[in-house]
Amino acid sequence: MSRVATGSAAEQTALDFLLEQGLDLVARNFKCDVGEIDLIMRDDEGLIFVEVKYRSDDDFADVLEQIRPQQCQRIRRAAQFFLLQQQLDEATTAMRFDVIALVANRIRPQWLIDAF
Repeated sequence: MSRVATGSAAEQTALDFLLEQGLDLVARNFKCDVGEIDLIMRDDEGLIFVEVKYRSDDDFADVLEQIRPQQCQRIRRAAQFFLLQQQLDEATTAMRFDVIALVANRIRPQWLIDAF
């Protein structure tokens, strides 16, 4: 399976998992000039910007170590752009940044809430 196909399958698995947890999908693969967000979800409290990470083996170091500070910054800037596009005020919109980690031989994803 190609890297793109694997990434797409991982995002679908993460989406299915989050939907099972009661979240609603707002957008998928949101792209803008400053970055990309894999999934944008909503719960009763606000918006959730989700980064999906997939590894094919169990040698998955701490998930947060896999996300560089520059990547967090790009995701945050993309989230700001999304809010502007939706005419939402960043100061009054509840939001957080989560990570879903998937490992090929594990059944359940690891969900890091408010990861960065």
